[in-house]
Amino acid sequence: MMLLLSAAAACLLHGLFFARDMYGLLVVWFVLCAAVAVFLSFKEDPTGGGESEAEKPEVESGTGNSDGANPGRGSRGEGSSGSLPGTEPAVSLQVAGNRRNYIHIVFLSCPLLIVALYAVHLLRGPLSVQGTLNELLRWGLYGSFAFFAVFCAGRRGGARILALLWHVLGMTICLSGLLAVCGLPLPYAIAYTDSPAVSVTGARLGGLLQYPNAFGAVMAVFLLERIVAVAADGVAARARLRAPGTAGQLLRMLPLFPYAAALLLSESRGAMLAAACAAAAALLWKRQLAAPLLICAAAPAAAAALYCRQLARTGLAAEPLPGLLLLAGCWAGALLAGLWLYRRCRRAAGGHSAAMLMAAGLWTAAGSAVLALLRGRISGPSPTAAARGLFYRDAWRLAGEAPWLGQGGETWRSAYLAAQSRPYVGSQVHSGYLDFLLNLGITGSAVLLLMLLAAGILAGRNAPGLLPPLLVILLHGAVDFSWSYGLFWLLLFLLTARTLAASPQPKLVSREPDAGFPASRTGLRDPAALHGSVSVQASSSISVFRHLSAHLLNSGPSPIPATDSVTGLTSAPVSAPAAGRHKHINRHTSAQRAGVRIMRVILVAVVCSCLMLSGLSFKLWKGEVLFRQAVRSAEPEVQRMLLQKSLRYNPYAPRTALSLAVLLPEEEKIKLLHSSLEYSPDDAGLHWLLAESYLADRDPGRALYWVRRSLVLDKFNAVKWESAANGMLQMGQYFLTKGERQNAAVSALAGQGLLRSYRVLALEEHAKGPAHNDRDFKFSLEAEEAGVELNRLIAAAYEVKTVQGDEPASLKFTRE
Repeated sequence: MMLLLSAAAACLLHGLFFARDMYGLLVVWFVLCAAVAVFLSFKEDPTGGGESEAEKPEVESGTGNSDGANPGRGSRGEGSSGSLPGTEPAVSLQVAGNRRNYIHIVFLSCPLLIVALYAVHLLRGPLSVQGTLNELLRWGLYGSFAFFAVFCAGRRGGARILALLWHVLGMTICLSGLLAVCGLPLPYAIAYTDSPAVSVTGARLGGLLQYPNAFGAVMAVFLLERIVAVAADGVAARARLRAPGTAGQLLRMLPLFPYAAALLLSESRGAMLAAACAAAAALLWKRQLAAPLLICAAAPAAAAALYCRQLARTGLAAEPLPGLLLLAGCWAGALLAGLWLYRRCRRAAGGHSAAMLMAAGLWTAAGSAVLALLRGRISGPSPTAAARGLFYRDAWRLAGEAPWLGQGGETWRSAYLAAQSRPYVGSQVHSGYLDFLLNLGITGSAVLLLMLLAAGILAGRNAPGLLPPLLVILLHGAVDFSWSYGLFWLLLFLLTARTLAASPQPKLVSREPDAGFPASRTGLRDPAALHGSVSVQASSSISVFRHLSAHLLNSGPSPIPATDSVTGLTSAPVSAPAAGRHKHINRHTSAQRAGVRIMRVILVAVVCSCLMLSGLSFKLWKGEVLFRQAVRSAEPEVQRMLLQKSLRYNPYAPRTALSLAVLLPEEEKIKLLHSSLEYSPDDAGLHWLLAESYLADRDPGRALYWVRRSLVLDKFNAVKWESAANGMLQMGQYFLTKGERQNAAVSALAGQGLLRSYRVLALEEHAKGPAHNDRDFKFSLEAEEAGVELNRLIAAAYEVKTVQGDEPASLKFTRE
């Protein structure tokens, strides 16, 4: 149910992109996490002194033999005479001695380390407290989701639950996008543009994610998972390992066409390239998959190309009934043709050759249609690729300011205006790896890479068929901001949990009260495993941690366990001296008690952390609700009251402070802005409002200080340069009318200095050409007029001083 809740939230909340949309979900999520932690602790250890009789661990070989043999159980029975009930020392040694189990722990620990690093940033003072809190809550969600997914994989039937959740999530995201083309009212599901460099047809499918590149990457992940699974079934069928019926074959191939069509309609070159590279890597590793993969994917690819070619003529604006008929017709054709090719592929060499010829023809037709449709974007220059190069260079320079620990959450979004070398518009760095480097530095990036490496190792060892979709996530995250969507992290953890569920390695399982049958009944076949490997249950996470802690705390020498030459499983010695046996029992009992105490401490820490995160999420959610109410209100007094309440719940949000500041008197406004700068010290908006306040307060020294600080943080903002110069002009004119000639001259010269800097920056940008000048930064006519007025103001100040005749005006002005 927890996995289903997170998957539904990912669909309904735009792929979990906006943190402010997740606050309400996180309030409920972390409370449920605490409740589940308490429930699992009582379920696994009701008395606090060991596992219940129904939950005793047993070793399963994972061979899945139909004869009902269970070597693990036999080993346990032979060695049980030398140990107390429920202790199972041989099992502890077997788990601790198996290095593969440590990979699970490393994988699950990395999200917790990332959460800890963000917590450290909160203590040190990050670039944005709000952004750091957002990332801390996100990774709290991701880490708990990973635990639930792995825990589910370790339960009987967990593999089927994970596979069902995977397919329901993929088809929901895919069909919602395709039905939006046919008239489904889904806001921003289709992105329209007039630039041929962005879209050849002028429209790209974004689906529930509202961003075509991310939508295309998600479709590439699901498409590659299905293609490899169907191809693996074809290899197994040719080897006469199994022969699924027609209904099973159609069910396996059912998602291929919609995934392929959605990927093509997104026009995401990065997603297509990532899918091609991941597929090539899989084929290099398992070359026997090459022919079945090309054959199984030929019909869906050709049908998807035909479907996209028809929709391209209408700009993805099909009438509901004709659009649905076109979708159903192409889908049915892809299924029937794919089924025919699949069956021909399973036959003898002659049928395989015919299937290859037919598949080659379909791939040729599909390639021709796609190239005719996307030739301009594939062969022409790519302004988006050049823009990414600018992002990466500026991001590397920004990362050098804090290389080891970074500057906290959402660093790029908070600092890109100050770090950019050209006036582009890009609040996302378009690289998940660089984003992590900016947020958490080399330390956090190392933790991230360790987690991804563990996921890759688990996939490669347990279910190689799930490695290609995992590679798509890793490759696409390097060239786009898809990792800013929480959906991608959920998919990564879900894939890794499925690899654990497909693991053929021996492992601990927790017996249910009615589980008295051999291991062969628990095997679950996963079509994603390349060799049709039998899926057995992954180890219960809590049991693994308990046994590991007990073994690590056991400092005395351990008896050498017996090893089965066939299964490789260890068991306790059949017989041992009585004194040695009693010493071993005492040592293991004390170690187990220490392990239970450690587990209790961990449990208390987990529950308290979840409740704290839930309370924090509630405060942020309440502040966001009040802010939205204030935005919808038309009365200034109501807006002011709601914004003040919102700021009390969430004092870290700079946009709330900016909205409230414009409704306050100058003195309260300045005080509020200074307090908000404590949580967002480099926010350009807060600095600019302070500069405007001091300009209105006729304080030339402070006004010039905050103006320059604001322009350093947002140097390619032409409006701010002009407004600053005009503000200095108006201040100088005010002082001149008051007879304060010195302040008038100082204000006028400060305005002239700002205009000189503005002119030099605009000339440098003009010399670089119009490319990447997304903000239309140039020296405007209004700035020229302000410069003329400033010259007149300076002349007026000189004339007044000369008439007084105190001393030569030029000398006095220079000295002052």
